[in-house]
Amino acid sequence: MATNNVPSRGKKLLFYYRCAKRLGEGKDVCSLRKNYRADKVEPQIWELVSSIMKDPEQLRDDLERMIEQERKGLHGDPDREAKVWAEKLIETDRMRSGYQDLAVKGLMTPEELEGKLRKLEETRKTAKHELETLRSRRERIEELERDKEALWESYVGMAPEALDSLLPEKRHQEGLT
Repeated sequence: MATNNVPSRGKKLLFYYRCAKRLGEGKDVCSLRKNYRADKVEPQIWELVSSIMKDPEQLRDDLERMIEQERKGLHGDPDREAKVWAEKLIETDRMRSGYQDLAVKGLMTPEELEGKLRKLEETRKTAKHELETLRSRRERIEELERDKEALWESYVGMAPEALDSLLPEKRHQEGLT
């Protein structure tokens, strides 16, 4: 849905919701032929949304879903992935030493050595970055798991009061309607 405003007879703007596809591509691309007055539907939508957000079991489910999405963000087996990147770091150190030995023996020019070492440093930086990313995501998941009960209790305790205290203008500002 997209917003649309139309001046009324009294020059006051009336706000409507209508199908975004219809607005952009024409009336034949959308099955929703009706526009919905914002001042009529927003209170109904807010009631539905706030009732869901106040439901303790819904909050628990949402928290579990958030933790699960964090886990899925790890792509595959994080332990195996960390092992691969750690082995890559060891391999770059070994190759660096080997290239330096070749250069000392005169089997590689200083320019060749410089190019090889530059590539190894790029690989090393990537491996360190990936290991750090895995570590921080693991820590985030562990933190969420460890603190989920306290977080849930906090949400349950503050959600009804916080949601009930929001005026329509503040809901718009916060992106809640």
